[in-house]
Amino acid sequence: MGNEVDWKSQLAEIIGQHNEMHAVRNKVISHRTRDARSQALFRMFRQLRDLGYHVAPQNIGERHVAALMQCWTAQQLLGGQAREKPFSAAYIQQQLSILRVFAGWIGKPGLVQGAAAYVDDPALVTRLYAAQRDNTWDGHGITAEDLVRRVEAMDRHVGLQLRLMMAFGMRRKEAIMFRPHVAQVPAYALPDGHPSARRFVSFLRIVRGTKGGRLRYTAVRNDVQRQTLDDAQQLTKGHFGHVGRPGLSLRQSLDLFSNVVRNAGISRAGLGVTAHGLRHEFATDLYFEIAHVRAPVRGGDPEVDPVVRLDAYRQVAEQLGHHRPTISRAYLGQAGRATGGNYEA
Repeated sequence: MGNEVDWKSQLAEIIGQHNEMHAVRNKVISHRTRDARSQALFRMFRQLRDLGYHVAPQNIGERHVAALMQCWTAQQLLGGQAREKPFSAAYIQQQLSILRVFAGWIGKPGLVQGAAAYVDDPALVTRLYAAQRDNTWDGHGITAEDLVRRVEAMDRHVGLQLRLMMAFGMRRKEAIMFRPHVAQVPAYALPDGHPSARRFVSFLRIVRGTKGGRLRYTAVRNDVQRQTLDDAQQLTKGHFGHVGRPGLSLRQSLDLFSNVVRNAGISRAGLGVTAHGLRHEFATDLYFEIAHVRAPVRGGDPEVDPVVRLDAYRQVAEQLGHHRPTISRAYLGQAGRATGGNYEA
């Protein structure tokens, strides 16, 4: 029991000294990220003990990392038996990333290698960033306007939050925290050199609720968006605040959102779609507007001009709040692959 308490206290001390800071940038991270890191690290060292390695946190070495990878990829016994299936590549990459950060904390920055170094089959640890299926509501035969109206009849605030997700590609937290009266900015007010400043007249400044607090500007480019923004301003005109229901905390607003959309059947098990699918809807609509063809995941034309395609992917990523154009493949699919619709590579 003494050793058990000792490793836990040692790990807690290391986490307490370092966990507040971002792995790369000189900034403080969110409490949610800190909790996820801490829980993952305690879970890893418990797994190592189950595997027979009674290692102190500061003494973790290459064989321990390799043992964890064998466990996560279902090639190593844990608690007397191996997993039936490996964890997802995304999960494995995330755990390695956390372990890599920890290794830096204890002065072993080169300890954790790339995931492929620990497996014979790279497919086990390779994330498929390109969408393999159409996650839009339209792609599942659902008319978004009709379903959102049904939600609005159940709860006006949640219905409007869904409209914001569909019109501007917001995440649910961004939609709940959105303050419409102070969000719109003219194109000339964007930072110098912003790549889309000359394409559109006005933008929404979206920062509250974004991942990592990253600011982005999403273009106001059509009447549906303008009507959605007007509706948001009408709903909040009495208090000029956010779109979440007044009087509720953020946690309560998030729970309300989840409960209402679930009751409306918006889930994989229900209608086969999620609220997040509205971001996919936004992405594919924007891609079509720019490239004048459907996205690859929706059976788009693979012969579109590569320069046009790259620009469309960049704009979609930018307006969704991502920095790398390749992230757009998770929403749009990848040209040259049979990812959905009637498209053949």
